[in-house]
Amino acid sequence: MKHLFSLLLFFALCACTKPYTSSWQPAHKVKFQDGERFISLNNIRYWVRVAGSQHQTTPIVIIHGGPGGNNYSFERTIGPQLEKFATVVYYEQRGCGRSEAPQNPEDYQLKTLISDLNILRDSLGVQKMNLLGYSFGGELGLRYAVAHQDQVEKLIVSAPAELSEANMLVQLQGFYASGDSSLKAGIRKILKDTTTLEQKYNRVWSISSSANVDRFLFAQPEKAALNRKLWQESKLKNTGLMAKVYLKHNKNDLIPTVSGLATPTLIISGAHDKNGGFHTGLALKKALPNNTFRIYENSAHFPDMEEPERFAADVKTFLGSK
Repeated sequence: MKHLFSLLLFFALCACTKPYTSSWQPAHKVKFQDGERFISLNNIRYWVRVAGSQHQTTPIVIIHGGPGGNNYSFERTIGPQLEKFATVVYYEQRGCGRSEAPQNPEDYQLKTLISDLNILRDSLGVQKMNLLGYSFGGELGLRYAVAHQDQVEKLIVSAPAELSEANMLVQLQGFYASGDSSLKAGIRKILKDTTTLEQKYNRVWSISSSANVDRFLFAQPEKAALNRKLWQESKLKNTGLMAKVYLKHNKNDLIPTVSGLATPTLIISGAHDKNGGFHTGLALKKALPNNTFRIYENSAHFPDMEEPERFAADVKTFLGSK
């Protein structure tokens, strides 16, 4: 499993470890003022940054992927474009990026992440949020909306993915389709053995070179290079603890759980997404009665990085921003 946990960090764009000058904030109301701060949620210190507060809009809370990723790259790529028309709140989940980890390494269950997000909403002093979740963050946003429908005004899910057996098969196919001859030979050998699907999945990740991973995650080489540069610059690591707990407790029940959710939802899927694939996005399109579905023809798993202008425009239109 160690290969899965070390490589899942590619599922989300990473964050840097620059020193912070912002002050500690308790888990009370946080005024909408641009800047970084730490707040206490469920007895854990969380990193939060607000931008675009001058717009005084319903805040867009950014939910990063992973499990176990962070928001550094999102902040510095698509983030500034969203900040031009909306109040944006970046936060990093427990044990992720610049946020503190729980003492108990098992304390990463989805119900706890949902509780953290709701306490964040309360600390911001708002009744409702707009949620923008990418990759695993899309699943977390959807599950939060089911648990707290009255607190979500609109929901945006980009490249949604539930790490189920179906998704593992999508990824294996994606690696084979985009891999070089060495990787293809390795995958053929792995598929012939008698190990479990999860073991095959982990082994394929472990034998994939950086170049293979870049082709797997991105349709545009220059965007893959940017992502790798930002990842190396960030210096933060995905510990794998959240992913481990996720896999241990995952029931593969995302679609039945969210079926019928009436929250207006924008679903964005990259046509070349080999990580999340189309199956989750299409299933959500069928399950959610009030959805807008968009396919990005020139994107893979990160439409926000590969087609940022369209991404920002679609989010702006969907939210009804001026």
